Amino acid sequence: MPTTALNHFQQDLARAGAIVAHAASLPDRTPAEQLLRRDLLRSGWMFAVGALDAYFCDAYTDIVAATIIAKSRYPALTLPEFFHDIRFPVRAILEPYANNVNWRWRMAARKMMERETVLSLPAIQTLFNKFFRVGQKFFRDLLLYWIVHPDAPRSLFGISTTRFNALPANLRGQAIADAQTQMEDRFHEIFQRRHDCIHNCDRPKVKPQPLPAPALVLLVVKEIEFLVRRCDEHINGEFRQFLLGTGCPAAIIGQVGY
Repeated sequence: MPTTALNHFQQDLARAGAIVAHAASLPDRTPAEQLLRRDLLRSGWMFAVGALDAYFCDAYTDIVAATIIAKSRYPALTLPEFFHDIRFPVRAILEPYANNVNWRWRMAARKMMERETVLSLPAIQTLFNKFFRVGQKFFRDLLLYWIVHPDAPRSLFGISTTRFNALPANLRGQAIADAQTQMEDRFHEIFQRRHDCIHNCDRPKVKPQPLPAPALVLLVVKEIEFLVRRCDEHINGEFRQFLLGTGCPAAIIGQVGY
């Protein structure tokens, strides 16, 4: 899969980190200074969530376009039924493109997603799980490996790697279920705070919600980075398996970039 989606995500997440670093350097003695500082922290939070949203939209665009390119290069490839239900804007398909025929499918897929958002874990699952094998779905199937990943934030799963590894085998299933609930709750909180910032300036009730510490936003950045990086690794591996499962030769799979 092309690396553009991940590269843009990394750049955008760095922009979020720069905003937080700038906010941390500002004075916060007076109420006006405190409000400005916290508004910048809110901006960092929104940038980080925006980077996640853009990544998943772009990654979905990439795998849809790459699948069509593979089919155009190897017509014997058999697409699963769900793929035939994906709808493209007709104009995006009919417009002339100076680059090459593959660019047409990239632009059509991009047009398909340009007004979409991916701001919930269920939305991510809906888009991508169709491409994954049984036993390799987002997210429950992967948590056994994610919990013990060296970069895993404890705040995301509610359990440390050391503690999880110390559990007897008969308790790990419940620990994974609890970790999934923790992750779902945490990202619901992250997405909801972004929603509050955009739709009511972080004032869901009478006054803005508190956000005094840069460390709180940096933790959000870390959690988002962990999720996207693990998902990107998994999408790359599973998409290859998806194309192989359609009968696409490995040589063609290596050519579906653009």
